[in-house]
Amino acid sequence: MKILESQNALLSNYEVYQHIMDQRTRNKAQNRRVPGNAHEVMTEVVTYLKEKPSPLEKQDETQTYSPAAISRLLEKLREANLPSELTKGEILSILNLRPLSSAVLSTAIEDMEERFGDEEQNKIVDIVGEVLGRLEPAEGAAGDEMDAEGEEMDVEAVPSVENGY
Repeated sequence: MKILESQNALLSNYEVYQHIMDQRTRNKAQNRRVPGNAHEVMTEVVTYLKEKPSPLEKQDETQTYSPAAISRLLEKLREANLPSELTKGEILSILNLRPLSSAVLSTAIEDMEERFGDEEQNKIVDIVGEVLGRLEPAEGAAGDEMDAEGEEMDVEAVPSVENGY
């Protein structure tokens, strides 16, 4: 294989996932064997993309990500009349992260606080949640934390400067 143009286009995690799944389907239909190292890399990438907290973890059941959903997301972001344009890299990060809070959104958008007010930030988060769906809250997110052994611990009883210990 020869690389004609390096970094000609950026791919979202969904596009990589879809390409690998399509490639597997084509290989099975043609009874083609994939070299062991390529098979292992594809398996590891799919495993990574389907693990929590990835937005693609339930893609097989929900089909949340699709070419139509991505187009709809881009259209709604354009229609939102944001005071600053989002770059291609920022849109790609939003697709890959599916931010459902301003804190997570700030990791996808450079200088977010200077470019967007609270209202615009919330508008972006709402658009992402509306188009791509909302992730279920992680287990133990209701204030319970896990200690090193994986057992729940009472956050109130943990010694800290605030409660006088």
